[in-house]
Amino acid sequence: MNLMRRGIFFYAICCAWLLSVPQVSYGQMSEMESLKALVRDIGERLQGALKRIEELEKEKAASAGKIEQLEQDKVASGSRLGQVEKSVRAVQSAPMALNPAIGMVIDATAEHRAKTGGNFNFRTAELGIAASIDPFARAYAFIGAKKDEVELEEATIVTTALPWNLTARAGRLFADFGRLPKYHADSLPFVNFPLSLERIAGGESKSDGVELSYLFPTPFFLRGTVGGYNKIGEENERLDDTKSRAWSRFTYLSRLHSYFDISDDHSIEMGTSMAYTPSIRIPEDPHGGSRTLTGVDLTYRYQPLGSTFHQGLTIGGELFGNSERVGRASGFRRTFAPGGYAYAEAKLSREWAAGFLFDHAPSLSSPGKKTIGYSPFLTWNLSEFNRLRFQYSFLDDKVKEQKTEQGHQFFLQWTTFLGSHAHGFRVR
Repeated sequence: MNLMRRGIFFYAICCAWLLSVPQVSYGQMSEMESLKALVRDIGERLQGALKRIEELEKEKAASAGKIEQLEQDKVASGSRLGQVEKSVRAVQSAPMALNPAIGMVIDATAEHRAKTGGNFNFRTAELGIAASIDPFARAYAFIGAKKDEVELEEATIVTTALPWNLTARAGRLFADFGRLPKYHADSLPFVNFPLSLERIAGGESKSDGVELSYLFPTPFFLRGTVGGYNKIGEENERLDDTKSRAWSRFTYLSRLHSYFDISDDHSIEMGTSMAYTPSIRIPEDPHGGSRTLTGVDLTYRYQPLGSTFHQGLTIGGELFGNSERVGRASGFRRTFAPGGYAYAEAKLSREWAAGFLFDHAPSLSSPGKKTIGYSPFLTWNLSEFNRLRFQYSFLDDKVKEQKTEQGHQFFLQWTTFLGSHAHGFRVR
């Protein structure tokens, strides 16, 4: 607009000057005509410039309208994008909901124990089923057949779309206590569960209950878990989880679990767990008492970056502690029984791995008495679906509760996988 005003002002001055010029000679008239022509040319250019300015102002107004429309379209697109994402999750979950992943594991051993003799031991045939339910949850179940009994090992619902990095699990599940207690027997790096884990933690951490996990927004993996259960441990017979009872007789868990890379070839996984039962009834003791089960686990992995997935070294171990009132000859009193295991496994190639397990298993009623175990083992992976493992164990037993926990022992384990199965990160 300033340009328009300046042009009009200049054009008026030129016209006024020409009109005020007095009568001149013929030569002067020729010069005058030239000036008039120049002024007319300037006027025509000025009018063209003014017209172009008006066009630009109209385009600017139109562009502003388009920008506003684009902003509105952006907001609408964001809303539609959220709907599309939900639809995509629904479509992704639909195939598995109608066609769940199904697999089976068959695990058996031929074994000889110095104190009891030999046995062909059919350990389990375990059927696994897993599928997405919808965009908000998935579920899995494991049904195990052991000799003459069929048992539901796990039947768990897991959320997949909670806010704030939260995940919930509910049903029959393996409670998030320790490292190996969450394993099925066929997933162990050796043949049997360490005796310390069976005595102190009750073997597999099978539980009926609910858990809530939070994934911390840290540069490395850090997850916290809290849970409540009828009880923890497949071999835990302190409570009958088929009967209703006071909430003080349930078991409550907290765990902090972390993983981080030291370098490209080295990594550390660690965790700490505590399971607390406020009240346990003891028939011979009217006072009863609480039970506290604690655990610390540490795993180091070396996996050369330039080698295959099946080469490397794993060193791991867990320390457990059990504190509760137990019956002694002098009466009931609280005792603390510490124990644990450590192992190392070298993956030599795709097919072969070798390792050694050390185990320290105390008696819960007399922690001074213990069973020390030494177990070298050798694993031959014939394929991803077929595995043989040989293990020798020597148990120096001072507890003398069972003959199967004493002396020299030999195991040949054969494990096969049918259908869908996944080893996952934890068995690396």
